[in-house]
Amino acid sequence: MNGNRRYAKKLNLMEGAGHRAGFSALMSMLQYCYELGVRYVTIYAFSIDNFKRDPEEVQSLMDLLQEKIEGFVKEESIVNRYGVRVYFIGNLKLSKEPIRLAAERAMLATAKNSKAVLSICIAYNSTNEIVHAVQDACEEKLDEVKA
Repeated sequence: MNGNRRYAKKLNLMEGAGHRAGFSALMSMLQYCYELGVRYVTIYAFSIDNFKRDPEEVQSLMDLLQEKIEGFVKEESIVNRYGVRVYFIGNLKLSKEPIRLAAERAMLATAKNSKAVLSICIAYNSTNEIVHAVQDACEEKLDEVKA
């Protein structure tokens, strides 16, 4: 998901309208994927670098993200219609509590869905992922040594 701000500027839309249009396009694409039998989809929604944007824009994006995540747990949502299990990937600790709680509720609500998987990357970048993978591996090895 890239270019929503440029899209909005090009069409002289209000701030945030590009992101809403991007989400609508994403939902259409997900529907096509699931109807075609694609079982695994990963979307890159908000990188760690996006936190460097204007604080008002970040808050607007977080509000939109929370609204859309909460929509996943509704009975008529695309994830329930197609039996999609939702995962969140990234360092959710960098997000504010409402986002973390919404993500946890969505993962819990869709945990029994098994026809497809939707992975949503929030607060991610390759450096952070590598650091956490190494930390986890070191902790795992330390636990083995202690045992």
